[in-house]
Amino acid sequence: MFALPRRLLSAHHLGRDQMTSLRRLVDIFLYFGEMFLAPLIALVLFEMSPLGPVESALLTVAGIVTWTLAEYSFHRVVLHHFAPTQHRVHHANPGKPVLSIFWQIWVCFAVVYFLAGDAFLAGSLVAYAWYLFIHHCTHHSVDRLPAFLIKNHNGHHKFATRNFGVTTSLWDHVFGTVLR
Repeated sequence: MFALPRRLLSAHHLGRDQMTSLRRLVDIFLYFGEMFLAPLIALVLFEMSPLGPVESALLTVAGIVTWTLAEYSFHRVVLHHFAPTQHRVHHANPGKPVLSIFWQIWVCFAVVYFLAGDAFLAGSLVAYAWYLFIHHCTHHSVDRLPAFLIKNHNGHHKFATRNFGVTTSLWDHVFGTVLR
């Protein structure tokens, strides 16, 4: 088995600037990697589903809709009430990339897999990748999105008690938190 010499792997061998650059590169790879990995896993899960195509498609749609409700609820309740300090950093610096992966979401996806199965999780993963893409674009590539999505998210950054949905304003309409 081939192994790199220990001195090449030590922080002392690499300069502080090199370590910082390497860490940032890994963060960026993981950040964008989720956008590509989630749909690939979804495709495999959909193909693995023991159900027929119609049942699998219906469960996939249910997974997408459920994700949008979970996204809204998590954003409104957890990020604005239970972890507001960390989330305020994002609101204060919306242009700064959020280069952290919420490993907890992947634990939740594992639980969803055991509770609801392949096709449902496939839909949730597709919606999660869409969420990552939308949220990234609202801050860094606005020309890639329809204006209503940009307006919705920008409204949330101006009025933090409104427009909690990132991928859809459906639940903001349902729960009366849409910015009018």
